[in-house]
Amino acid sequence: MWENAVDPDVFLKSLSSHVIFEDGLTVGELMANLAPWADTMTGVAAMDFPAFLAETRRPSAEPLEEISHVALRYHVSIQPVPAFEKCEPLLRKTNDGLDAATPGKRLRTGRLQVEAGWDNHAILKPERRYLYDGSESISLSFSPLSDWQHLPIMIKMTGTLVDETALAGSAAYLGTRKALTRKDHPNVSAQVLSDGRRGNHEIQIDAPLPTFFDSIVRGFLWDVGFHYTPKERDRFSEDLRDQAEKIDAGTIAADEDKYDRQDREEFEAGLKMLERLEAVAAKIGLPIQEL
Repeated sequence: MWENAVDPDVFLKSLSSHVIFEDGLTVGELMANLAPWADTMTGVAAMDFPAFLAETRRPSAEPLEEISHVALRYHVSIQPVPAFEKCEPLLRKTNDGLDAATPGKRLRTGRLQVEAGWDNHAILKPERRYLYDGSESISLSFSPLSDWQHLPIMIKMTGTLVDETALAGSAAYLGTRKALTRKDHPNVSAQVLSDGRRGNHEIQIDAPLPTFFDSIVRGFLWDVGFHYTPKERDRFSEDLRDQAEKIDAGTIAADEDKYDRQDREEFEAGLKMLERLEAVAAKIGLPIQEL
């Protein structure tokens, strides 16, 4: 191989190269193509790549048949920069009775931040979307790769620009209720939140040429290996199911009370520790940096 004979780092140098998928390429084939660099992918993608690769090679008892294909999509979001008035941390009761820290009054920053990247979407077959309240896509973050390694994967060259300055909550940070984009513009799709308030403005855009690192590593593998190993993913998924069963059975309240007390005790202990540190620092003349 060229790596062994000439350049041992040639694979890493390809991370910024543009990628094109052949028509019909499946998730399993994509993983198999990366198999020769499994150890490198473990470091680059921050996941146990060999474990996920082995999972794609196992037969599935329940292959996902309601999914049409997997699509990598590009998005750009424009958001206001948040800031809060410094105040003493306070605990307040939420609607569900749990304590939550109050961050303080929102302040106007007048600044914006931009986030961009590729996301992994499992596109549902049109005739099966009624099972998911009409959604076009679902997440496969907790589904074993063996169940969807057979699905075709493709890169979409159209993306979405999301203007989050249209959200009602953005006004406090920007000092204006006007969004950057006009909701009545023919290219703008104005979203509405479930509670009836105004949502984001979305605009279809052309995606930039996808690179290996941005689209495959950060777009696809980051979603697959978010929990690092299949075992940790399954453990987390099982915990979620247990919580859902407790809620259905009405036994979740006792657990919440226990964790609520623990959180409150840890919070108060942390405040006392900070007070002691400030007192000691003041005695020896050290400055205290406000956060």
